[in-house]
Amino acid sequence: MSDTLPVIGFYSPSEDQTVYKTRLERDLPGFQFELLEHATKKERVEYALVWSPPNGLLQTFENLKAIFVLGAGVDALLRDPDLPEVPIVRLEDAGMAQQMAHYVIYGILRFQRRFGIYENLQASKHWEPILDIEPVEQFSVGVMGLGAIGSVVAEQVSRLGFPVLGWSTSPKEIDGILSFCGDDGLESFLAKARVVINLLPLTQTTEQLIDKDFLSRMSMDSFLINIGRGRHLKEEDLLEALKKKAIAGAMLDVFEREPLPRENQLWNHPNVIVTPHVAAITPPEGALDQIIGNIQLIEAGGLPSLVDRKKGY
Repeated sequence: MSDTLPVIGFYSPSEDQTVYKTRLERDLPGFQFELLEHATKKERVEYALVWSPPNGLLQTFENLKAIFVLGAGVDALLRDPDLPEVPIVRLEDAGMAQQMAHYVIYGILRFQRRFGIYENLQASKHWEPILDIEPVEQFSVGVMGLGAIGSVVAEQVSRLGFPVLGWSTSPKEIDGILSFCGDDGLESFLAKARVVINLLPLTQTTEQLIDKDFLSRMSMDSFLINIGRGRHLKEEDLLEALKKKAIAGAMLDVFEREPLPRENQLWNHPNVIVTPHVAAITPPEGALDQIIGNIQLIEAGGLPSLVDRKKGY
């Protein structure tokens, strides 16, 4: 019987396939689970669950009904020149927004309370309380990207008492968030924010957005947190801005090359915090809830919310 069932194919070097296989075959008994790289009957593969598959892999499955991306970003997938013209579905959140909110809250508090200085004082066994801490209500936090994840991050930071600004390519309205949009609003947004958090999708218009000009419009005592995509940031421009003390520091979770090469200067910069792409880890059960529901919707003749290939998200 299993030799004739349609297949849900899976490709993700970083995910535990066992969790996905067990749940999918239990909740979707009309399908068989297979690893895409080992699929022998390629014509039976109807759905592909992927994260950063090699270029050309998906082109070999002629009967795909939809591609599901096991993460929030689809930029890597869309760069495949041989990507088949089938619907693409990405995770709307699946628990990642809460994790990202916790990540940025740590960074914001670390910058606002100057914990980096205390780490250096501890290393030298020197006791020196810092008394001129800037009040929370004067420490504005700017969130770039107000989608499913960014809006949650903005709201949770706001609950801590920080004034929150939001910037997006098109107008957005969120209670308690002072919103800016477009090129005209970017300059005012950057001038007001003490911490700039990037959560934008990676598109043709946002790639390398955080460059020399962008950083020059931030205040000298401001900080950058990048948890969007590594290709949003021109790393050499950030290093130059830090050298000139044009901004105060950065916390980076994503990079143009990952793993970050050992020779990259960001590793050793005293005003940069490096983390290895861990701001949010896709929770399998939350992801599976969405994927199973959407496959059932497609099989019933419906259509879930899809990625707009032209927009890139």
